[in-house]
Amino acid sequence: MATVMEMPKLSDTMKEGAVARWLKKEGEKVTAGLPVVEIETDKATMEFESPASGILIKIIVGDKQTCDLNAPIAVIGKPEENWQEAVDKYLSKKKGGASAAKAAPATAPAAAPVAAAASSVTSSVDRLRASPLAKRVAADKGIDLRTVQGSGPNGRIIVKDVESLSGGVAGALPSVSSFTSVPAAEMEKVSLSMMRKTIARRLVESTSTAPHFYLTISLNMGPLLAWRKATLSKISEGEKFSVNDLIVFLVSRALRKHPNINSSWQGDYIAQYNSVHMGVAVALPAGLVTPVVRHSDKLSLVQIAQKNRELIKLARDGKLQPDDYSGGTFTISNLGMSGIEDFTAIINPPQAAILAVGSTVATPVVDENGDIAVEQRMKVTLSCDHRVIDGAQGAEFLKTLKTFVEDPMACLFMG
Repeated sequence: MATVMEMPKLSDTMKEGAVARWLKKEGEKVTAGLPVVEIETDKATMEFESPASGILIKIIVGDKQTCDLNAPIAVIGKPEENWQEAVDKYLSKKKGGASAAKAAPATAPAAAPVAAAASSVTSSVDRLRASPLAKRVAADKGIDLRTVQGSGPNGRIIVKDVESLSGGVAGALPSVSSFTSVPAAEMEKVSLSMMRKTIARRLVESTSTAPHFYLTISLNMGPLLAWRKATLSKISEGEKFSVNDLIVFLVSRALRKHPNINSSWQGDYIAQYNSVHMGVAVALPAGLVTPVVRHSDKLSLVQIAQKNRELIKLARDGKLQPDDYSGGTFTISNLGMSGIEDFTAIINPPQAAILAVGSTVATPVVDENGDIAVEQRMKVTLSCDHRVIDGAQGAEFLKTLKTFVEDPMACLFMG
């Protein structure tokens, strides 16, 4: 019996999937448990194994094409088997499959089930159940249809659903054409990767649901940099650590002392975590990914450095696995190495906070004697979800972090 292969869900935030490339061609033999296709998720491109052994008798979703999760992407079986019938049976077993078949015309051609599956291989907006007029009005008003609740038959979005939002939604933006009339010949359409789509969706979600506020503090990095320089001269190459590794280490210890910052909003309760799972933002050409250093509050500085190097390499090679980037409880975004002195970051939901780290800059300061001196100073900004964290709580966390940075040995004696 032929096996229908479906688009897998390979991450918690994945809403749709794309076939990066097939590793086998139609008509070739495949083996259960061995890679047969590369799937592009919102985080990385990952190999996916064949669910059965046999012949790849039909590829439904080709290279560089996108489809919904659990949609058929291929059929595996014997050469003489009818792949179309296999897809038909698969769709009829899915929830809603029976009602969809009942609604279809009795004279529909045999290819209808496959056409229905293949029709999902379009852009995310085109796949939404929405009337043409609703799509046009949403485009004109800059409204993302994925945020609209449809009131039409079977949840279809109709024009009144869009118009009811556009009248009072502060986030509704005018269309691009409202800003400029640049000729089409003078622009290039850049297709969206799965990662970029997810970044856009989650950042809109974060800024529209979590009331952000920001706390900035300036840290004297002189003592920490001096301690690092002295320590690096005494350890082996494999034990070396960066300033960013030090920040992860000290922030993790500060979070242990302030568990209310190491928390997340869960709708009807606040989850306060007993361990720190530190997300460290890594910039890639396709967007931003945040691999997680698990139990960072219990790891040594050298262990954190080694884990960071491992995760960054996996991220840049596009080989992160779901366990590598899920389950973070707090995030650090460091743009200091890019020369950015001060910035604010958007919280990674459902986490309650994120720390934006700037560059270390030689700064004139007035010392305790009233004299002008030059210190190596770094600004960090804590973005907080006000549903979880109050200003005083955020300030106390930054005060602890300041103590650890300006006196690195202090964290060894924390309570």
